[in-house]
Amino acid sequence: MEIHEKHHTVVFLCLLVCVSLVCNGLCYAKGGSDQDTVDSESETLIVPAKKVSTSFFYDVPEDILQLVFDGSPSALREAAAGIRKASVDYSEREKILLSVMTGIMTVAWSPEKPDWESPAVSEANLYTGALDSVRKGIYDSSTGQSDFLTLVLPSLVLLTNTSRTDFYNDSEKALLLAKNIKPASLLVTYLLGILYRKMGRMDESTEYLKEAVSLDGNCMQPSYALACNLQETDAATAFSLITAQVKKYPDNNDLLKLGAELSYRLGDYNTSELYVAKVLQQNPNDPAYILFRAKILIEKGDYIRAASLLDVYERTDGTARDYLLLRARIQRDWNKNMSAAVDTMSKAVSLYPEDMEVLLYAAQTAASAGAAVNNMTAAALALKVLDADPSNSGALNIYVQQLAASNKWTEAYEASSKLLAKEPVAASVIFTHIKICLAIKKTDEAWKLISGMYEKNPNDEETVQSYIDVLYAMGRRAETLSIINNLLQTASPRMKSFLYFKRSFLQNGEQAVLADLRSSLIANPRNTDALYQLYVVYYTKKDWRKAQYYLKQVVALSASNEELIKKNEELDRLLGR
Repeated sequence: MEIHEKHHTVVFLCLLVCVSLVCNGLCYAKGGSDQDTVDSESETLIVPAKKVSTSFFYDVPEDILQLVFDGSPSALREAAAGIRKASVDYSEREKILLSVMTGIMTVAWSPEKPDWESPAVSEANLYTGALDSVRKGIYDSSTGQSDFLTLVLPSLVLLTNTSRTDFYNDSEKALLLAKNIKPASLLVTYLLGILYRKMGRMDESTEYLKEAVSLDGNCMQPSYALACNLQETDAATAFSLITAQVKKYPDNNDLLKLGAELSYRLGDYNTSELYVAKVLQQNPNDPAYILFRAKILIEKGDYIRAASLLDVYERTDGTARDYLLLRARIQRDWNKNMSAAVDTMSKAVSLYPEDMEVLLYAAQTAASAGAAVNNMTAAALALKVLDADPSNSGALNIYVQQLAASNKWTEAYEASSKLLAKEPVAASVIFTHIKICLAIKKTDEAWKLISGMYEKNPNDEETVQSYIDVLYAMGRRAETLSIINNLLQTASPRMKSFLYFKRSFLQNGEQAVLADLRSSLIANPRNTDALYQLYVVYYTKKDWRKAQYYLKQVVALSASNEELIKKNEELDRLLGR
């Protein structure tokens, strides 16, 4: 009887164990226990407390599986070395795992190459099935997410699919579960960085990619992806990431192209040209990089080679936006052919009427040439940019210059004050604002600006000139004359021309005034201020012929100034012409 009761007890215990195993198996088939779920209201992922099951790969050592879960190129190679054997000796599960490793390497870490054999798999299975879907650009949601690899493998589609977005939420949930299972997995961390970039969540993307780089700085893809994220906000860090990878992959086009863009943005034109040259070595007829090289050469002042490259590019597309901008720049800055530059920019504005960069460069060209571009003045072009982007400093600067040139001082002061409020402020902006302040008798404001600049840099010619202008406007004649006389002996020709011109206003007697104005022109024959002042002197004396002699020279140097043209026409009438 006692033996019989013991028998029943053993049977009962066995039944309990079986029920427990079955229940655990059912839970595993569903993807885990009740804890392995997502709260439908809060969308908070609950991390499973149990260790991830690797039961499918029961004949593969745990340390090998952990290397595969890490997923980095070096870990995959180490895992392959750990299970390498004669092909006839591989179990089916080992063959599947080797195929999975090959898939991860070729999809995630290209151009890395697997250096292990991948025996053919004869059985249909979730793992290679998920990889087949990835290669077709499909997120495989049928894996059941029963273990680490079935959670992760479908998300490799992030690297092969560029159009569909309907799987992003599923991918996020699966990858975050996998991340909690193996926090240091390079593959999972990298995929999360790519996923969040595609979802537009750039801060999260950057954080995961930074973590991926910290996990394995030798792996190219995380560094490249992070550099892409940082190129607008931290070009220097992005460039250092690319530079490190170029040393290991000197012919990788993606690295070379991004490196060229970043080094150009940082003003390192020699490195940028080197990278572009390497891109062109691989594809000599790449039109975008022919144009890019021309752009770099222009920045380096190598206009001859740049012009030759533009001639080559023109045979491909003579109406491309960047081509027209570069061609106009060569015409303006090198050939000094302002008419040709105006014609080129007129064509650019007609083809790209809403392009802000085109409009801004057209405004600059119009201002330099003193001519309309596509029937628009420099001020009109600048205003068109400002209508779309009121904070555009380049357009605002041109607009201020044009208002000042037209003696619209009150409007110029208002616009210049906006420009002055921006940081950082260029010295040229401050000098223009001082000139405007003096024109509307705001001498205190002008003094406040120039006195600090002069104290910091008393040897800068533009600063000294502006300082003298303000001193004179404030009526401090003796101090102004003392500075001028002290500087005249050692001044450059350009500076000497300014000093003689300014001293002419401090002289007593007409002959002394004329002598200083003529000395100013000897130092710089193109000094329009001195030329105009000589016109004023002779106009006041009613010596129309000499007045026109000097005024015509001013008109020749300022061909677009309508006020000067009218004055010249008046002299024509006075001379009976």
